[in-house]
Amino acid sequence: MADKRVDKDYEGTISHEFITTLNKVRKLMGRLHGNRSLYPAEFMMLGAIHHGKHCEENKAETNEPGVRVGELSKMVHSTKSATSKMLKALEEKGYVTRITDTKDRRVVYICLTDRGHEIIQESISQLRIFTDNTIQKMGEDDTRSLIEMLNKLYDAMVEVLGESDKTDDF
Repeated sequence: MADKRVDKDYEGTISHEFITTLNKVRKLMGRLHGNRSLYPAEFMMLGAIHHGKHCEENKAETNEPGVRVGELSKMVHSTKSATSKMLKALEEKGYVTRITDTKDRRVVYICLTDRGHEIIQESISQLRIFTDNTIQKMGEDDTRSLIEMLNKLYDAMVEVLGESDKTDDF
């Protein structure tokens, strides 16, 4: 049966502290990339495209000129229509380009433009500096303990949700 506590009874509980702490970390991580012309979800989409291989690399490995829209939808856990809408906005901003398959015009591939690749590389660099400085501040032992605990947290959340581990490693 669901817990029917009122909000004032929830404050000060370990559940409240847990959610508050996770939310603070999430907000802080969202501020890492300094580009304010992109919404966080758009930035994540660029990361998924980047993860799906740069167009030149992908073409050499799979003979495909980019990442398919359906694959991106799965990677970001979104519907195809929502993904397409976001890709349209990213294309208008000059971060991605679409390539239609010459053999099957229904198939569309997405690639980062030079501008999209640039913003991802800048963000990766900023993230590395940030994490290196954070690890140095926390210490390697505490950082390793935190990683272990976060993995336990993830596993517990997956179990509570009753889902299998379906993550796309980024």
